[in-house]
Amino acid sequence: MSTLVADASEKSVLTSSLPRLHADLLLMHAPAFFDFRYREDIYFPFLGTSGDVPITPLYEYFPVGFKTLQRYLEAHGHAVTLLNLSTVLLRYPRIDVDMLLRSLDVRVIGIDLHWMVHVQGSLAVAKKIKEVRPDILVIFGGISSTYYAEQLVQYPFVDMVMRGYDTHEPMDTLLASLRHGRAPREVPNLLWKDTHGEIHDNDFTYVPDTYSCGIDWSRQPSPPKSSTMPIREVLSTQNAGCAYNCGWCGGSREAFRRINKRTRAMARKSPAEIEFELNSLKPFTEKDGYHFYSVGSYNEPASGMHRFLDFVEDTPLRSISYEQYHLTPDDILKRMAQSNKRTIITLSPESHDPRVARLAGRGVYTNAEMEDWCQKALDLGIYHIDIWYFIGMPEQDEKSVLESVEYCERLLSKFRGKNVNPMLCPMIPFLDPASTFFEYPEKHGYRTFFRTVEEHRRGMENASLINRINYETKWLSRADLVYVGFDAVRKLMEAKAAHGALPRAVVRDYIARVDDALTLIPAVHEADCIQDKDTRARELSAVGPAILERNNAVLFSGVMNQAYPINRDIGGRWFEELGWQSEELDAVTAGV
Repeated sequence: MSTLVADASEKSVLTSSLPRLHADLLLMHAPAFFDFRYREDIYFPFLGTSGDVPITPLYEYFPVGFKTLQRYLEAHGHAVTLLNLSTVLLRYPRIDVDMLLRSLDVRVIGIDLHWMVHVQGSLAVAKKIKEVRPDILVIFGGISSTYYAEQLVQYPFVDMVMRGYDTHEPMDTLLASLRHGRAPREVPNLLWKDTHGEIHDNDFTYVPDTYSCGIDWSRQPSPPKSSTMPIREVLSTQNAGCAYNCGWCGGSREAFRRINKRTRAMARKSPAEIEFELNSLKPFTEKDGYHFYSVGSYNEPASGMHRFLDFVEDTPLRSISYEQYHLTPDDILKRMAQSNKRTIITLSPESHDPRVARLAGRGVYTNAEMEDWCQKALDLGIYHIDIWYFIGMPEQDEKSVLESVEYCERLLSKFRGKNVNPMLCPMIPFLDPASTFFEYPEKHGYRTFFRTVEEHRRGMENASLINRINYETKWLSRADLVYVGFDAVRKLMEAKAAHGALPRAVVRDYIARVDDALTLIPAVHEADCIQDKDTRARELSAVGPAILERNNAVLFSGVMNQAYPINRDIGGRWFEELGWQSEELDAVTAGV
């Protein structure tokens, strides 16, 4: 587990040299905020992260497209290295970023701006790269990069933006052009600057109906030697785009069309490539200790799902989870249970209220139908069912949120001891750009505070989490999203302790940390809202030590999520690519 950074006075950094890191393309994942270390003027409140993968508020989870790009480009003769800068800084908090950059022998650095929450960190890291290594080209890619491409390329430290959901062939063409000293005039989907700073648009023309390639999972990051309860997980995305149109989602059917300038709303990975992914797991010596997360399986037709389950059955894994939009039919449930005895299904009805659920883009089954289905799924051999509810949906006020908590209590009571786990997720900090609610906020009862890249970047630099949120609704203000959201999660955790779903000691610790966050959030928010810069700085300085202490505890003490609210070590997750060997990074941090 990483050593806590005690206080700002100890921010001496390590400047020992690292071995040269050689690559044609370095794919780098930035933290949501750079540089988060030692900062007393931005607060990252505790709330166990949502979703299946425990992460910190820095969102150190990089897009899985990094892994497919690496395999495809290496097969075409390019050296590609992955570097999760967020994880490096979490595990080695005193390391010098300038030293890391000086140790690079690379032609191009690709930075993902996939989820907009990374906008400040991604741009700040790009700027740092150009300050230290102006010889390296910087290219952006990802969903948000595609949506905001014309704005991103205006930044002086961004050389190129690659648009699209499948950029494998364009990136191959780009790297080949650069290798031969040619200007990238023939590279589709590319926005780029020439040596005079003039911007060129090569047109967004590469929009294939097939999607990506299979990931080679045979190489996995190793957890720290002292790691306990290592997080062993891999995943697969079978498609890009979506068959459904949830209004809040930047990956929905209509958002995919808006972003990628195409009428078809989905591109699928071929069965051969999916089979490759699952076969790549077979050499694992500890494959029976890995959880497999099937992303987007709700988009698969019955024939495709049966074919996928054939692959799963042939791959020994500890467990597997599937996201499902509709209530899975009996024949598929039986095949899922047959394929893996620890099958987990995730449902996301978004609200207990059918009207709110429909307005959110769900609402395709009633609560009664879901409850009957849960019992049937368990009887057919499904091991576990997660049920997610969102906070920040249309017509959802505080009363509605608390009624969702009450309904979760009903589920906990009805399915006590039966592995049915309801969870709540405040939709913060951002409503996805390109989502229907973002595009047409007034029509759906939303108000957005940030529209452009620069507005989002500046928004992420606010000290207060409340001021970092990019939207509010007619029914819940930005402050409500935080306070009501935290309170709802707190009440649900109490209910889980009462119904035996979680140990009382674990819940007590979780609630104490939520309560502590709720104590500091108002003080930080009040200071952050002061208009006079000098007064604001003085008031933030007064709460600075409290901010730093809590940030250190949240960022450096481990990771958890609502499903498993126990801190676990940072390192060893599938996206924990450190660029260098951990022994090399250990060597430059020895004795500190």
